[in-house]
Amino acid sequence: MVDRRVAARLAAVGAIALVLAGPAQPAHATPAPEAPGPVTAVETSAYERTSHDLLALQASDGSAAALARLGRLQARDPAVAGVCHAVAHDLGHAAYATGNRDAATALADRDDVCGGGFTHGVIETALGESEHPARDLLRICAPAQDGSCFHGVGHDLMFATGMDVDGSLRLCDRAPEPILSTRCGEGVFMQLFSADVAGGHTGHAADAPTASTALSTCETTRARYAANCWFYSPTTYLGDQPDDFDGAIAWCRGANDANGRSMCARGVGSRTVKYHPDDPTIGAGVCARAGRLGDACLGGMGSYWSVHHEGERPPADVCARLGDDALERRCLAVT
Repeated sequence: MVDRRVAARLAAVGAIALVLAGPAQPAHATPAPEAPGPVTAVETSAYERTSHDLLALQASDGSAAALARLGRLQARDPAVAGVCHAVAHDLGHAAYATGNRDAATALADRDDVCGGGFTHGVIETALGESEHPARDLLRICAPAQDGSCFHGVGHDLMFATGMDVDGSLRLCDRAPEPILSTRCGEGVFMQLFSADVAGGHTGHAADAPTASTALSTCETTRARYAANCWFYSPTTYLGDQPDDFDGAIAWCRGANDANGRSMCARGVGSRTVKYHPDDPTIGAGVCARAGRLGDACLGGMGSYWSVHHEGERPPADVCARLGDDALERRCLAVT
């Protein structure tokens, strides 16, 4: 059965009307259909097909087999690559449901394919059901207490708090190490701003920031988490203007300080790879035209290139794929 929470996310970004089997379940947050995101009919079809098939495989052969198959599919099919994080979320939801509703049991077959979506799906369900998220966020990632897990915690604190950014960040403050608080903050702002099926985290509150208010949101964010806010903020712009990366760079220039502008441009570079992992020359052109923000843009490309390849390739690996010698040298200097 296709997870109805992800169906709500697809609807929130203006996907073609979906008819999904099974009883409806409430979404975590109110969708915002007036803000279409960069989802295509091809991606919608790939999501439905892949999620259905892999949930069936998971039911018969387990999570490890389903995640391994997902990894192979996303490597050879760009349409699946665009929705793999969302599919991995579905597998995480199902693993939790069939693992005695125990996060540790579900995460025994953890695989960080597709940006750790499986881990995030498990945590999303566990914290969403928790009556004591402030207590359980300290337990759910134990004993490893790693960054990817706390990134998932950040997403899911937003669900648990009803999309209360300040409340979620106060809970992130409770993480056992500062770096884990930062990773938690990443998840908070990715959830707040995301409007893309490629991220697997669409469906945000009706009063979530828009492109016209996102800058002021980051300007008022505590210094500890401001970089997280700026990095993910362009996703909101790109939700309204799919693939208008040059416009997103121009939008970033409206940030009120140099660090904000730089982190925002880094976020744009990251999105170029996330949305087009098979063609880094798209991001190369954007970064080449970004002027003083070009280096930050290139750095963002490298950061997501490594994520896309599950850490098996360093950020600098993208530099040789930009189609321009001068840009390659700049890329190597900043990644």
